[in-house]
Amino acid sequence: MRIARIAGWCLLWGALLPAQTVNCLVAVVNGHVITLVDVQVIAEFGLARRTAESPAKDPRLAALDALIDRKVVLDVTREARSVDREEATAALDEVRRRLGEAEFGARLRKFGLQEKDLRSYVEEALLFEKALALRFSRSLPVSRTDVERHYREIYVPERVRRGLEPEPLDRVTGPLEAQVRDRDLKKQMETWIRDLRSRADIRIMKDCLE
Repeated sequence: MRIARIAGWCLLWGALLPAQTVNCLVAVVNGHVITLVDVQVIAEFGLARRTAESPAKDPRLAALDALIDRKVVLDVTREARSVDREEATAALDEVRRRLGEAEFGARLRKFGLQEKDLRSYVEEALLFEKALALRFSRSLPVSRTDVERHYREIYVPERVRRGLEPEPLDRVTGPLEAQVRDRDLKKQMETWIRDLRSRADIRIMKDCLE
């Protein structure tokens, strides 16, 4: 019954969108609705956070993954509840700069959106990143062994592939340590999000994406 009501709401909203924009219900995550327009907006404006598991062949699938991640994380996070207006404006301006003013405006018109409507998507993305930053400390320790392995297995082969002479380990220890820390943090975040998703009530309507 709840899904039926939501679907009806989507049809009503779809009637208000431009004729070329078709809307339908893509997913419900712990009661939070994700529509086709949500997915398309995230994909077209490049607002999906890329992860190792994000599908690359269809931007809409990556966008749906990003939206589900945000819903399950923000559902259990109480600390990150607001975004500074200037921070949101800066993020929105970055999207405009990346796309170019003309393309930015064209994509807004495609979905019948105003800039203030896109701001809500940007703010949710910022809240998601803030929630992850609050939970996972950047002071994660990195062992010398891990740095040496990264140097040997990643750094040196990459330099050789580019035709460059590898720097001695002692000269690049700092940057490599930062890379290893970022890699380990990303793995921790993805494991946590995967666990949240496994315990969440997620219903996906695949027909809507076809």
